[in-house]
Amino acid sequence: PLDCTDGCVLLTLLSWVPPARFRRLRRRFAMATNGDSPETYNYRDSALRQHQEPLLSAAATEPPQAVERRSTLFSICPYILGNEFCERLAYYGLATNLVVYFQSYAGMSASGAVAQVGLWSGSCYVTPLIGAWLADSYFGRYKTILGFTLIYFVGMIALSLHPILFAPTLGELPSPGANWLLYGALYTIALGTGGIKPNVSAFGADQFDMRFPQDRAEKNSFFNWFYFAINLGSLLASLVVVYIQENVSWSIGFLIPTVALGLATVSFWAGNGLYKHTPPKVSPLARLSKVLWTAFTTPPPESGVTDWLDRATLNGKFTARQVNEVRAVVRVMPVFFTSVLYWTVYQQMSSVFVEQGMQMDRKIYGDFEIPAASLSTFDTVAIIVLVPVFDRGIYPFLTRHGFKLSMLRRMGAGLLVAALAMVTAAVVETYRLEIARAGLLVPGTNPPAAQMSVWWQTPQYVLIGMSEVLASIAQLEFFYSEAPAVMRSCAMALQLLSSATGMYLSSGIVWLLDRFTQEDPWIRDNLNEGHLDYYFYLLAVLTLWNLVFHVIVSVTYVPQQRPQPVAAMPSSLPSIPPRHRSV
Repeated sequence: PLDCTDGCVLLTLLSWVPPARFRRLRRRFAMATNGDSPETYNYRDSALRQHQEPLLSAAATEPPQAVERRSTLFSICPYILGNEFCERLAYYGLATNLVVYFQSYAGMSASGAVAQVGLWSGSCYVTPLIGAWLADSYFGRYKTILGFTLIYFVGMIALSLHPILFAPTLGELPSPGANWLLYGALYTIALGTGGIKPNVSAFGADQFDMRFPQDRAEKNSFFNWFYFAINLGSLLASLVVVYIQENVSWSIGFLIPTVALGLATVSFWAGNGLYKHTPPKVSPLARLSKVLWTAFTTPPPESGVTDWLDRATLNGKFTARQVNEVRAVVRVMPVFFTSVLYWTVYQQMSSVFVEQGMQMDRKIYGDFEIPAASLSTFDTVAIIVLVPVFDRGIYPFLTRHGFKLSMLRRMGAGLLVAALAMVTAAVVETYRLEIARAGLLVPGTNPPAAQMSVWWQTPQYVLIGMSEVLASIAQLEFFYSEAPAVMRSCAMALQLLSSATGMYLSSGIVWLLDRFTQEDPWIRDNLNEGHLDYYFYLLAVLTLWNLVFHVIVSVTYVPQQRPQPVAAMPSSLPSIPPRHRSV
């Protein structure tokens, strides 16, 4: 067998060997040097060829550390982050106050508005499956993002027309035409978001060349700054857009997000010449479904197959590598299921929290009233402050002292903080009900608001923000890093699907409560006559039970092991950064 010294001499001599002959010799050399089986080498070699230039090119033979390279994070990603900022401003400019709009312009009850917001929000997180499939199979991520942005834009224009054409009349229900326009616009917007959500974060992460230490380091921070851009857009939406909607004009309040969406398109298009474009290939979603169907429908052989997914390789239908890629996605499903309930809790911030705030004292100076939905600003501010604090302070500090908060640990900590947020909201509601039922009400409010300052909601919003920093960012990193490169759009859509499932579950819980508490409803149009505190306590208990299952999953989960690159090669695919490797 060859040793490392012979290998170095051999690599020099082989620079004159024809390419086909060289590949065969390189295979034998790598297998002999590393003790690889043919299957391990095939995986290693395919990953290497996917991420680096041809072997004999100048880029491949020069050590990455010697190449002068501008910062990807600051030269290319600003266009992507600018797009995400403007698009999130548009989305949250609509979603933050939608529960109020449903009650004001669609004649819905409090519980009906909460359920409808959950259904629409969930739909915004289901359509990414369509966007991921189209991006990976036909158009690529760049064209998919641009095309679905136009669909999004059409929906925003239609929604801006709704309050102009169908202003509500006191005592009358909305006409069928008004409902058609409202729901048509909203679900057109939901479809438009489907082409953006699963692709833009993966498209940004794909701009980093993992051969370069600088890019590896910057990629670790990209997801945090991506989430920072999301919440900066949310901040402006909750402070400015929501106030305009309630105090100036709903039409103008919807027009501002429409303009922001146009700016998002311009920002994304402006960086086109700098982007790294990955051509579409076979859809991971299509392959995933085909492999799973084949494995389910193929009878198990008498011997030779130990895993049910390996049945898909029988009769040569799929290769072992294709099945392993699907297996990597299937492996994260337990984490997927334990992440669902987190988003049920998160959904309360844009629905029930707002209705609770509507029946509190919202005056902050003289007759000036802050919109109840603007309290979500505290969630956004908490995220903007805590992202760099955790990223640059708390996480490194804990790591230096021997306690590393892995991605699964951060998700668990986020669930615990989310449960604490529900308990805090329940305590606030208990005191609010005591004040309201004692007759201490704000004059001229309908439904009557208790003489309890809306600022008492601040802690529950801050705790939701802290839970996002812990759980939501960790979910983004987990689903991205645990999936093979060809399955990453699918994995990111899977993360968004967990959000959708949680939001649908929120609507389902409200629907069930309406059915089982008809004699004494928990959520009434006048919350002073209901038991909203019971609802918050119920969510807290469910979240704690979910945390127990998450801990069990975390203990038994084995992180994805990526084969290390061939040691003697001049240039190789780097290992996964420590932060992504440790789950």
